[in-house]
Amino acid sequence: MSAWNLIGLAAWVLILAYAIFMAWNIRSRHLKMVVVFRKQHAGRTVLIDIIEAVVLVAALYGMSYVTWLRPVDYADKTAISTKYTYDKLMLQTDSDRSYFVSVTSGNGTQPVHYYTYWTEGSKYQISSRNADVSDATDALTVRAAAYPWQTKKLAKLEKTDEKAYVATYIGTYKPTFLNGLGMHVGHTAQRFSLIRIPNDTFQKVEAAK
Repeated sequence: MSAWNLIGLAAWVLILAYAIFMAWNIRSRHLKMVVVFRKQHAGRTVLIDIIEAVVLVAALYGMSYVTWLRPVDYADKTAISTKYTYDKLMLQTDSDRSYFVSVTSGNGTQPVHYYTYWTEGSKYQISSRNADVSDATDALTVRAAAYPWQTKKLAKLEKTDEKAYVATYIGTYKPTFLNGLGMHVGHTAQRFSLIRIPNDTFQKVEAAK
């Protein structure tokens, strides 16, 4: 684990310690109020209870936001480092057709697609959660356009590889204070593959298994 992520770990430990202190402090104040001042309720005591609870809730929300809820700006070069890989797709043939990618639908209430494609010497399968197939005039699909691509490289591939390639974007969290607070430093922010084929006739659709 990156040392930067210790910032977030320390913050969670402090919140836990504060929660324990708050519970002890509230109990002590209420016991003192009953035993020493012989009161069941006191406005000042209740106000302090509320303030301490609000501080705890705010701290929990803030840490939850930076850890799980903070949206990622993949174009932010100060927070995200980027890496790209490019591979040429290898044409596959069977008894009745040729194709670059096969698509299988998953099962469930919200089924995903599973894309299988081949590069030189390798076979890959990836879900539609982290990939998209492009078979239109524009190389970038709506989903792929959410990521910062090397547009000049893609334009070159459109000509040299006959629109049959897979481009993969890999975003990794950089060592910054906010990334450390969310304990993300060194972890993958996103990995997304753009599977480019000349047109939809080079896509083989298979029934769900």
